[in-house]
Amino acid sequence: MKIKNILLLFFTMTSLLSWGQGSNIVPTELSDSVLGSWMNDKNEIVLIIKEDYIIIQDKLFYYYEIIREKHNLNFTIANNTDVKYFSVNSINSKSLFLDEGFKVSKLKKATPKELKEIPESILGNWFSPNAKILFEKDKIVFSGDTYTIDCIIGVAPGKQHFILYKHAEFFYAYTFNNGIDLCLQTCFNGYSVFKKESFFRKHLMTIVIICVISFMILIYCVFKWRLVLVKNKEISKRKFTEIQLKSIRSQMNPHFLFNSLSAIQNLINKGDNDKANHYLTEFSQLMRLTLNNSEKGLVSLFDDLESISKYLELEKLRFCFVSNITIAKEVNCHEIEIPAMLIQPFVENSINHGLKGKKGAKLLSITIKIEKGNLCCLIEDNGIGINKSQLNKSSNLNHIPFGLKLAKDRLNLINENYKTNAKIIITDISDIDQNKTGTCVEIYLPLFY
Repeated sequence: MKIKNILLLFFTMTSLLSWGQGSNIVPTELSDSVLGSWMNDKNEIVLIIKEDYIIIQDKLFYYYEIIREKHNLNFTIANNTDVKYFSVNSINSKSLFLDEGFKVSKLKKATPKELKEIPESILGNWFSPNAKILFEKDKIVFSGDTYTIDCIIGVAPGKQHFILYKHAEFFYAYTFNNGIDLCLQTCFNGYSVFKKESFFRKHLMTIVIICVISFMILIYCVFKWRLVLVKNKEISKRKFTEIQLKSIRSQMNPHFLFNSLSAIQNLINKGDNDKANHYLTEFSQLMRLTLNNSEKGLVSLFDDLESISKYLELEKLRFCFVSNITIAKEVNCHEIEIPAMLIQPFVENSINHGLKGKKGAKLLSITIKIEKGNLCCLIEDNGIGINKSQLNKSSNLNHIPFGLKLAKDRLNLINENYKTNAKIIITDISDIDQNKTGTCVEIYLPLFY
């Protein structure tokens, strides 16, 4: 206390020696043009003059002495830790000069809104690592103590700043980072940075209740969905089986059986018993493979190609054409599985609708390879082409042979059941090269199911 008194005496003597004679006044004699809030050129309030206290550079002081000297007011102020001396020169009611000894600043009068409630944007809980502060409309709860509002002053326009005083205790706060963080200064605690209470933390109990109810609804929906899924899967299986059987009946159509047996009978009548026996064996093996594959949804590529080879041998009894099957090195025919008898209808169409009406050399090629992670089967012939074949068969250009429709239905069910992207692309070669004729069928199947 002795040091503080000596400092106060020193400032008093200094003011008398440096400024000359002036009249002492009390804070209540300060004019309205001096009282209020003052901003610098950055629109920051750096000086607040009230009848009971004064704030300069965000620090709260109480009056010790005020000396009026013409247009100057010389202040000696103090708080629990500091003693400060400064003067103001009032130019008019809207501006003044602040002389702090080491610098002089020109300030302009602020017209902040005097509030009776804390701004709504500040309300709620704020948290720092070591403290919590609650802003309500008419009070602050901080460190276990409740502070009733004495005065709230909005600061720079467009900023969420405010100052609150209560019984010589002073709060200065402003928000930043779009209102997420708050900097709080008190005359007894220095600066602290607080985080806005998150939506999750504020409504934790409500969120927990909603989550529990939602989880129960989700469990119920999943249970119902599983029942529907199982039911739909059974329906899909039945459809798949029906289409599979239709495909088998399509392969074993009466025309093919009659033509094959008639051709073998013709060989017997000609006395070519060896050749007749050979084709009879091929026919019986084809029937056996067909019946075996009819019990399976998927068969090895080897078995399917073997069935196609025997089918081609029998078809060659009716008329002459050249066929070849090419398998890429990377294709393992014994490990890769495909839907049973999926390729055969396209081979049959190439022969019956493409090569049959072709004059001259007839060629059918089947290529098996792996392309972009899929098994690719190319069936290409040099027949009359699909466009001409459809014109010959029907005036309806959208006509699709029964075997092709079954194959596409099967692929749709495969994609639905196995979540794959199997597809068929049919191209008339004449659309690509007018000097050529024929049809190219591309079948893309997954490598794994």
